[in-house]
Amino acid sequence: MSHPSRDFDVIVVGARVAGTAAAIMLARSRRRVLLLDKAAFPSDTISTHIVLSGGTQVLGRIGALERLERAGGFRFASMRTLGPGFDFKAPLYRPGEDLRGLCLGREKMDAEMVALARSFDTVTFRDRLRVTDLVIEDGAVAGVRCEDSAGSSEFRAPLVVGADGIRSTVAAIAERRLGAFKRSDVPCARAYYYAYYEGVGAARLGDELITEFEASPGAGNLVCRCEDGRVVAAAAFDANEMRSFRTDLAGNLRRHLDESIAVGALLADGSMVGKVRSSGLLLNTYRDPVADGALLLGDSGLHVDPLFGQGHSMALISAEIACSLAPGWFSARSGNSISARTMDPFRTKRDEVLMPHFRASERASRELTLSPTTLAAYRAASREQWAADEMVRFAQMAPDARFPSFRFARLMAQQARAA
Repeated sequence: MSHPSRDFDVIVVGARVAGTAAAIMLARSRRRVLLLDKAAFPSDTISTHIVLSGGTQVLGRIGALERLERAGGFRFASMRTLGPGFDFKAPLYRPGEDLRGLCLGREKMDAEMVALARSFDTVTFRDRLRVTDLVIEDGAVAGVRCEDSAGSSEFRAPLVVGADGIRSTVAAIAERRLGAFKRSDVPCARAYYYAYYEGVGAARLGDELITEFEASPGAGNLVCRCEDGRVVAAAAFDANEMRSFRTDLAGNLRRHLDESIAVGALLADGSMVGKVRSSGLLLNTYRDPVADGALLLGDSGLHVDPLFGQGHSMALISAEIACSLAPGWFSARSGNSISARTMDPFRTKRDEVLMPHFRASERASRELTLSPTTLAAYRAASREQWAADEMVRFAQMAPDARFPSFRFARLMAQQARAA
């Protein structure tokens, strides 16, 4: 929908997973939302394709999941993890419990999420609109200044949401002008490349997400079916090898996957299609997500190494936490902006729910080889099915996942002693 007003309840900068999910949830509460992005839609972007169980639960609650399935999203029904001395698998679908994840490319995913957000009459969507500055009043964010082909414009709201990714413009401007959104960074030791394959038979790859570690030091691989009968295959390796890898992207990706433990064999009857894509050099970034008048969601506030495919789910879960708290923020507001103090419970709840996953990924991201503790956990999961189930539920960010349980820790200790 389109609204002539330049005043809104919330301005959401970034119209991909976190931003559209927030706009949808806010619109359900009848909030007037301006959703904007500098990109033109539909458009692709470099990204993992995996939405873990925790993320698909959010998609289901906001009415997006069936829509994404109709667009071709593949629901993987189990997860298998393998490496030196471990190989375990656990189902994600049982009678009475559906924890299946979703695999879908970004062009279709983002287009469908934008379309759903635009279906609400309280959402105004603008693409190809670039934020150039924030409106600052009395030390608080009170809106955004933007540019597009028609010229400059200004929009105001008591809350500006930065959902504009790891290089967030909202975060950068607020940091420079207000000293907001303090951050800490840990470099990712690995680089990531991925490509699509066609012609991979169901006899080789079924309805499972497969992750593989340590075919060589630092190496990791992921493979899963996605839309249009394709398979997405991703490779991780020492970031210091990026320059040599780039000399022959397709050839080096094939070589890397062929040298894997199992992934290369799964792709043997398929052919690579399209170009090889790269994430480049990445950081694990934690930002304090609240400032006077502004809030960060998704990768803007918490960006984690893609090794375990958590980005989409963290974005969706953080958006749901924020939007569940937002009615209280508007009720408590005094003045032109919602204060950081009012939004402090978001930081607390986000970190309570997501930091166990973030820290686990950050630890694995610092070093190329898996730590003895991680190896012991994976080998424990290979010993007993209940242990595999527990490990996979945590890896999938299932809502009730608690890891490790006492009996899992005891099994890990036994594995460590036997090593």
